[in-house]
Amino acid sequence: MSRSEYEEHYAGLTREINALEATLPNLEARKQFADVKQRIEILYETLRENRLLLETVLENSAASIYAKDKDGRYTYINRECEIAFNLARDQALGRTDFEVFPKENAQEYRSNDLAAMKMGKMWEHEVWWGDQIFLTRKVPLTSASGEVEGICGISTDITDHRRTELALREAIMTLERERENKLMNVDAIMASIAHEVRQPLTAITTNGSAALRWFDKTPPDYDEVRAALNRVINDSRRASEVFDSIRELFRKAEQTREQIDVSDITLEVLQTLRGELKDHGVTAHTELASGLPLIVGHKRQLQQVFVNLVHNAIEAMDTSTDRSRMLRVRTELHGRDAIIVAVEDSGPGIDPQHLNTIFDAFVTTKTNGMGLGLAICRRIIESHGGELSALSNGISGALFQFVLPIQLPDSDPILHARKWLAR
Repeated sequence: MSRSEYEEHYAGLTREINALEATLPNLEARKQFADVKQRIEILYETLRENRLLLETVLENSAASIYAKDKDGRYTYINRECEIAFNLARDQALGRTDFEVFPKENAQEYRSNDLAAMKMGKMWEHEVWWGDQIFLTRKVPLTSASGEVEGICGISTDITDHRRTELALREAIMTLERERENKLMNVDAIMASIAHEVRQPLTAITTNGSAALRWFDKTPPDYDEVRAALNRVINDSRRASEVFDSIRELFRKAEQTREQIDVSDITLEVLQTLRGELKDHGVTAHTELASGLPLIVGHKRQLQQVFVNLVHNAIEAMDTSTDRSRMLRVRTELHGRDAIIVAVEDSGPGIDPQHLNTIFDAFVTTKTNGMGLGLAICRRIIESHGGELSALSNGISGALFQFVLPIQLPDSDPILHARKWLAR
């Protein structure tokens, strides 16, 4: 019953009571009747205030609230229900879900109503309305005798809540995947680092054994022993430098930089590796420009890049049996503000399809490699503001080259590197 109907009904009853009071035969009866009438008015005012409070709460609720009779016809919907479901009150009251909603939705709503009325207790479920998700609680309306007469529903929009839940769940899953990947990569990283130092350690063993053989000869060949021991010392230094380079590469603190002549450090590395080049039958040809401008960087790291590139070239040419093994190394100016270092081998080359991925971590073309070496090289060169690239036709040799920016007079090296990369 609406408020107007309620008020009209009470006014009619009041008129009947007043008319009945006028027919009372004596004063005593009228006095008793007036007392009863006053109590009815007090009860009415109490009920009216309670109804007003209930209507205020229902109409201003953030939830969609509605009531239906046992046949599924709406007897009440609040303002939020009109807004949420785009449903005018005068279009819904007295009608069923099948008359106001699409058939698929109406069937779901009616099924839930019947389930709640059959169980005789609150029924909770989620329903979709367009792109929105509602958490709906339906409670049976029962008479004083306990007979179910209808259903009351309260639907709350939980779309944002569900989206937040989904975003959090996806974020947690992403973090878990990243954590698992990092844990899985620990072994791979350790194996990759081991691969980087395996070559100098193997060379140490080989040269140590050679020194013993030359020493055991009669008479001992001390020149060969001395040469082998010198190679052991150099290889030991190389192994140490690998660890130092990796440690410095991943340290967060800024490392001390110094002025470097690229041609000088290139020559130093080649002299250190001359024994290994000889053992593998590799002939080195150099075109090292003199008087190159100095760059600013970490000498040990740049040496490690060059060592890695030469080692890769030697390994590539080890598989060549039908051609001479030639290593060409070149340094020269690159434009006016950069220096280029190129390392070219005469091996079988690299499949052009792999050139875009060989600098990624854990990508390798070697049978026993783990693919960390070139990834570290690229990171070192990029930390110096330069670029590392590779060229090959996949048939005859590969060319690796890195370009480093020159420090201009009175300029900040890092700022200059950024400007050079932004050209």
